[in-house]
Amino acid sequence: MKRFFALLFAVALLLLPAGAGTVKAEAVDSDADVYAQIDAYLSRVSERAHIPALSAIVVDRDGTKFCNQYGEGATADTPFLLGSVSKSFTAACVMQLSEQGKLELDAPVSRYLPDAHEGGRLTVRRLLTHTGGLGEHDNLQNYKIGSGQGRHVYANVNYALLGKIVEAVSGVPYETYVRERIFVPLNMTNAAATREQSEQNGLIAGYRNYFGFRVKSAPRYPESDGDWIAVSAGYLSASANDLGKYLQMYLRGGGEILSEESVRVMLNDGVRVEEEIPYTYAFGWTKIKEPLKETVYRHSGLVETGMSCIYLYPERGLGIAVLINTNDYFVTNDFMDRLDWSIPLMLMGEDPNEIGAGEYAAKHALYDLAYLAVFAGSVLPFLFLKRYFLPLTGKKFALRIAFAAALHLLLPVLLLLLSQIAFATPLWVARAFVPDFYLTAAVSSVLLFAGGLAKAGIMLCARRSGKRWV
Repeated sequence: MKRFFALLFAVALLLLPAGAGTVKAEAVDSDADVYAQIDAYLSRVSERAHIPALSAIVVDRDGTKFCNQYGEGATADTPFLLGSVSKSFTAACVMQLSEQGKLELDAPVSRYLPDAHEGGRLTVRRLLTHTGGLGEHDNLQNYKIGSGQGRHVYANVNYALLGKIVEAVSGVPYETYVRERIFVPLNMTNAAATREQSEQNGLIAGYRNYFGFRVKSAPRYPESDGDWIAVSAGYLSASANDLGKYLQMYLRGGGEILSEESVRVMLNDGVRVEEEIPYTYAFGWTKIKEPLKETVYRHSGLVETGMSCIYLYPERGLGIAVLINTNDYFVTNDFMDRLDWSIPLMLMGEDPNEIGAGEYAAKHALYDLAYLAVFAGSVLPFLFLKRYFLPLTGKKFALRIAFAAALHLLLPVLLLLLSQIAFATPLWVARAFVPDFYLTAAVSSVLLFAGGLAKAGIMLCARRSGKRWV
């Protein structure tokens, strides 16, 4: 899943204009025409992308430059789930504790979590930069250090462990700490770290996508250490106004909750990641330069029912946040990448990434045809069962058995492993994030296996009887 998302990220970046010029450290022109163009663009593409609700905000250090909502059900104060944007909040908590002398970034995890598995081989800094060697799909119950320590491998379990460290060092639950030390000082009145508080604040309804159709779905908050995404890694909630205040904190050099040095470290002290578009992953933020005209800090988030993205443009003194309440992995999520990048592009005077009027329907039609072909292939064998009523012996019987085994045993296994083979993503992740893919693979596999059992039963009965069996 992460590899596929990285591919989409790279494609989106490739759409950005290349340039080698420098940009003066000044605010973007606040002319109303610029924001009118952004407003018209977001209105147009959010409808074309079939996004139920979108909330966007642009701030400078002193106030709001632009804020609007599209679709239905959202105001500037309506909270959305943040996904991995939550990670920078957790990193900020860690930096506060570091400033207080209660935590050392290069100390082993075992100092703060004595019972942590292999805690002596992990450091706090390596968790922050995803360089501890933990696997992408590990959780708090099954994680283990692989052979890639020092190399960046994005894994939610890193920030799950950091959430536990915040609790151990501060002596209070993570949700209490982040509320009292981040949300309250920044006046983020609709931000929350629990399902109950998020719903009390008016958490917007989320949607999953099935074959191009939106289906309202309840958020899936983590319930145990066996969950893939912990609250501290992906389940904070906040509104556009809340995120505007959060971004202003960075633009002000930490404000009242962090020192200027801590902000610098969070944004810049990272590890270089050599992808198609190179970037640096620091503490809950990615730092990107090429192919942009100026340095940008960014992080996106994705959960089963929504997406978010935040940007910092320190040279221009701007922060940007975009929130949506749907997850449509193969189509709308690609649109979200193109859409959120377009806001900074337009602020820099560049053309945005357009989304065609019929693009949503056309892309889903292609995926749906593929799903239909797989499903039809699993049903088709039932239409030819009568061929197996004729008794066969010798090589013909062996060949038919071999063919049936290949079709009805190997093919179902291949379908169930397809997400792992194609995207390095386990089927249980596909079930949560690409439910139509999962349903097609699961149902088709069951039908193929059932067809194989039917064929085997018919062939054995026909062979025993020695005549056509009906």
